[in-house]
Amino acid sequence: MNKTGLKPAKVGVGNGLMADVMMFSSTSSYSQANNNSGRRILTNLTPTDPCMLDTILPTYTGLYRNPHSCTHTYGWGKEKVIDIARENVAKLNGAHPKEIISTSGAMGLNDMSIKYVARFYKSKKHIIASQTEHKCVLDLCRHLQDEGYDITYVPIKNNGLINLEHLEKEIHPDTALVAIMMVNNEIEVIQQMEEIRKLYRKQGVFFHTNGAQAMGKIPVEVGKWNVDWMSISSPKVYGPKHIGACRISRRLKVRIDPLVSGGGQEHGLHSGTLAHSLVISFGEARRIAQEDIEVLPSSPTSPPLSD
Repeated sequence: MNKTGLKPAKVGVGNGLMADVMMFSSTSSYSQANNNSGRRILTNLTPTDPCMLDTILPTYTGLYRNPHSCTHTYGWGKEKVIDIARENVAKLNGAHPKEIISTSGAMGLNDMSIKYVARFYKSKKHIIASQTEHKCVLDLCRHLQDEGYDITYVPIKNNGLINLEHLEKEIHPDTALVAIMMVNNEIEVIQQMEEIRKLYRKQGVFFHTNGAQAMGKIPVEVGKWNVDWMSISSPKVYGPKHIGACRISRRLKVRIDPLVSGGGQEHGLHSGTLAHSLVISFGEARRIAQEDIEVLPSSPTSPPLSD
């Protein structure tokens, strides 16, 4: 058990902001019920760590300027702080800071990433997803089916892992994208990223993974695994809600037609003034998570279930 923040009796804020205990392997839902030890079990969403307030509050008083106004010193200071936050987010998943873009959360990032690839190709209309993807990905796949895309839902084995033989058979020349989540948000299974990587890289197919449940819980190396797109979320690691980030590989040879145009922010991929307070506190949450994860096992393992 790793404790974070202060006990409710020691601080003058509501219990909703308290993080009494962090469960390493639980990722399915946030339960208000107590376990046998009398402690709350934190699973899907974590409460915001009180120390995040120390990061957020200065952005509303001193660092309140527009981070995109880079023609004066006020904007330079804000831009520098945001760059540090990006570095903290990137370090936790083995990415480069310039590969990180920020939006409102993992669900929107999943939607954005898959649509980017789907809309890029004119001839490739085939997308592969696992049967146990997050609901937002499954709903998006059904929407793309209505637009004429061919969606294959790869089955899982009894232990929750992807059936790799089935996945390999389903990848063919008109496959544009494979979307498989890194850690399942319901059954806690950690997928075999190394084995999956060999299949899609051999076929030259783009790969997207929902890494929201993995960040801060298992070691993640997106560069080593050749992940093209990965969505992550702040409230999974005691950060503020309504902020997430997407890692987009610099190796991608894709001309992206942004879903939100006009301002040119986030490398032109998602226009709009950054919610700098949330971005900065998200970066701080990631920095703390990076320190914590150094004591975790070096190799992720899946539950010891039978095939």
